[in-house]
Amino acid sequence: MPAAASNGVSVSFVIRTYNEAEFIGRLFQVLNAQQPRPAQHEIIVVDSGSTDDTLAIAERWPVKILRIAKEKFDYSDALNLGISNAAGQLIVNLSAHAIPIEPTWLSTIVSHFSDPQIAGVYCRQRPWPDAPSREVRRIRSEFGSNPITHVKTLADQRVPFTNSAGCLRRSLWEKHPFNLPWGEDFEWATWAVANGYRIVYEPRVSVYHSHNLTCRQAARRLINGEKATDLVLSRRRTSRLTLRQAAGHACRDLKELLSLRDAETDRLAKVRECLLRAYWFWRDFRS
Repeated sequence: MPAAASNGVSVSFVIRTYNEAEFIGRLFQVLNAQQPRPAQHEIIVVDSGSTDDTLAIAERWPVKILRIAKEKFDYSDALNLGISNAAGQLIVNLSAHAIPIEPTWLSTIVSHFSDPQIAGVYCRQRPWPDAPSREVRRIRSEFGSNPITHVKTLADQRVPFTNSAGCLRRSLWEKHPFNLPWGEDFEWATWAVANGYRIVYEPRVSVYHSHNLTCRQAARRLINGEKATDLVLSRRRTSRLTLRQAAGHACRDLKELLSLRDAETDRLAKVRECLLRAYWFWRDFRS
């Protein structure tokens, strides 16, 4: 059964997993410990071919498990499958390694939906203690301490939102399901805002969520984001645009590096990482 929030709104959790044995049990514990404690709850796991103990752990809990083949995975398909099998009026989408910190995380997010014009709410993210310095800086830059309500914007602006730790109104997902293999969250939020709804950033509650990526993996993440933006904004991709973006990423990374005052920072190694990320961004975007 879906979770009954304090205001009577039902909530379903949709959790994407792939080899998340380290985190999945902890996530279930945190969700079941939310206060005020829901009288009933529904957790749906969408697994894309885990080869570790993720599913064995999930099967110990009263959750619904859906499976998709790893080679057929994309973010929209996984989320749409989970939501189509959910019963809640509100859908909480979570990465399995995004762990809520506060016991009032859910109730704080759900409280915003008393306003019928709120389409989605996303929370602050904090890096795990072992996150690399660049990831720490990225998260602190993207997830600040000030609340924001995103309203209708210019057509060439995308609206922030994240399905790694965000809640949305199911009735609006039914009107506009996710439709991009990556970047589906901000495409959906941009659509919602363009249609007169609002997206809320709620920094009073947060999740631990960060990645330890190689230079090439980080570049691929940037590429996926830019490809999604191209689709959302109908932006024409040119070699010149890709080269300019690669140079821009390198310049921003180097500027951040020069601002560091940590005496133990291996600056030469960090410079190499900055240039490698830019190189892989340029090379892999063209392939």
